[in-house]
Amino acid sequence: MPSVAANESRNDDPELILLASLLDVAPFVALLKALNGLSDTASIIITKAGIRVEVEYKRALQATAYLANSLFESFVYNPSSENNDTEEEIDEGDTSTEIEINLSILNEALSIYGSGGGFWKRKERNDPDQQEDEDEVRGPLDRFFGRKTAVTSLRMSYIGDGHPLRLILAERAEGPTTVCQIHTLVPERRMGLPFDDEEKIVKIIMRSSWLRDTLAEIDTSCDYVTIICNPPQKVARHGKGPSSRANDSFFRIDAKTSKGGVEIDFPNDREVLEHFECGQSLKFHYSFDFVHKMIRALAVSVKVSIRIDSEGTMSLQFLMPSGTSKERTTWMEYRCLPREENV
Repeated sequence: MPSVAANESRNDDPELILLASLLDVAPFVALLKALNGLSDTASIIITKAGIRVEVEYKRALQATAYLANSLFESFVYNPSSENNDTEEEIDEGDTSTEIEINLSILNEALSIYGSGGGFWKRKERNDPDQQEDEDEVRGPLDRFFGRKTAVTSLRMSYIGDGHPLRLILAERAEGPTTVCQIHTLVPERRMGLPFDDEEKIVKIIMRSSWLRDTLAEIDTSCDYVTIICNPPQKVARHGKGPSSRANDSFFRIDAKTSKGGVEIDFPNDREVLEHFECGQSLKFHYSFDFVHKMIRALAVSVKVSIRIDSEGTMSLQFLMPSGTSKERTTWMEYRCLPREENV
């Protein structure tokens, strides 16, 4: 099926800062819905590598959705030297263009024909990493009604400072198209929540559905959750033999609520934790309000990588389903600060 971008490509404007097209908006919508409830507005950062959508929550949680340029059918980024207010130099020396936009309006516009699309249809049926989580990602209503066969294609363009973000959406090339122009704002300064992978003391990779189910079991009256990690312990041998490591390491989530306590242990077993790296014992407290916000991202991802540094800053990277090319073109990251007070 020809995309809306194919019908419009002859009218490319050389002054456009961004001109991008998608055959199916479903992966874009899935990322945006995972950000719902965190903020009314989002920062959209455009670079040659793709698009980032960033939101903040209570100055202690930062969520970022990544869309690689390879996700798009076509992706052209031409930064304008005249718009200095909305451009900044990033580490690699590339130029980025940043705009602020209403997240709910963007989500509604992209979902105007429905958000199911053909995204899940393109997954590999024989890929165990995706097969095992397909039902969780699609959700109960999708399983009952079946998959949606029609897809919504998108052409997205942006001229520059003071101009709207323009979306052209169509479900069929011969059918009607919808044009949306979303007002853009001057971006506010973001808090910035760096995480140095070299400083991490814990790294865990596990199925998203297992962590999601664990968090869903915790009553909303919970004030905070405690994350505890214990590394393998050395066990001395008698005689001259070398010491060995006992397999008593674990990843624990502990929560206290008005209805009682919840304590879940994930042992260091490859059938439970795909990867477990723990340099030292740790124990940090995180507001349940922040942790609970991650359930949406867990619901649309396949695996999650959890990293914690010595200061307690936690980074969760969500692995999204991939298409038949096996290339990861979308992913998400949440970064969360621990509670400051001693509880």
